[in-house]
Amino acid sequence: MKPITLFFTLCWIMLLNGCLPQGPSSKVQLASQGIYSAAIDKVGQSAVVGSYLHGGSYWDLEKKGRSFNWNHREGYLTEILYSDISSDGRFAVTANYFNLVLWDTTTGESIWFWSAPAKIEAVALSSDGRFAMLGLANNSALLFDVQNGGLLREFIHQGPVVSVALNIDAGIVLTGSEDSSARLWNIGDGSMLREFKYSNQVPLVALSPSGKKALIVPANEKAEIWNLKSYTRISTLRTAKFRLYSGRFVGENRLLVGTTHRNIFEFNATNGKKSQTWKLGTEGKQAFKSAIVLDIGWYQGNLVAIGSNGYLYAF
Repeated sequence: MKPITLFFTLCWIMLLNGCLPQGPSSKVQLASQGIYSAAIDKVGQSAVVGSYLHGGSYWDLEKKGRSFNWNHREGYLTEILYSDISSDGRFAVTANYFNLVLWDTTTGESIWFWSAPAKIEAVALSSDGRFAMLGLANNSALLFDVQNGGLLREFIHQGPVVSVALNIDAGIVLTGSEDSSARLWNIGDGSMLREFKYSNQVPLVALSPSGKKALIVPANEKAEIWNLKSYTRISTLRTAKFRLYSGRFVGENRLLVGTTHRNIFEFNATNGKKSQTWKLGTEGKQAFKSAIVLDIGWYQGNLVAIGSNGYLYAF
């Protein structure tokens, strides 16, 4: 076989095996100068975005249009540093360092405003939009009823809590901290079910829809998938030199993760094998070529992702 033919044959095999990243088929600009935070709903039809210059906004991804502008103070643009959206897209939360707002995505109206007792480091919204979880710089994570008001639980670490995940149906929350640990908690009585110890802080955690599996990503260490029923590690993930920034389980058997340098990987959540890779496009200024993958989702069988460069990509 001639060298050039062999080269293209190998490239084709690598592409089929998910080794070479697939580029986007289309894109939509959501913000002109970049995005702090973004969250896509479970079915990929809507998203909440916090942009550098325009504050917060809610987008209908089917129509590729902005539905509402959201800011925490009338007449001022808010730096929306954290955001999340319920599974059905019915509710969304936006947060800066010191306060959080729950929004009705149908009317665009705010439902509830809450001032945090310490600097906010992480935010998560329950699948039905009723409960919210905050990770705080004062070494605590708070779970509260965001629709009716009222603190439900406080979970304590020995360092700032920088990542949170909750699964109300399974009755658990997962927290990651600068104290080099991730902790699994029982919502019912507030007890710690398991501590996962590492050598570095844990900036990313995620739970599967059933709550039976978890993704734990310690900084500068290999990401791990855990079985939360047997408390056994299913696999460590092969992500080479890439730092993971976002993660989402798709059902119980698939896991999507996004990196700080445009890459998206899909893993088999039952054995940790990588099955496919994608890569965000490069747009505009040189700085945007290192876009962070802020969130990932699926829309009608196709991958969609939002980058910190201000673009929504479809693959």
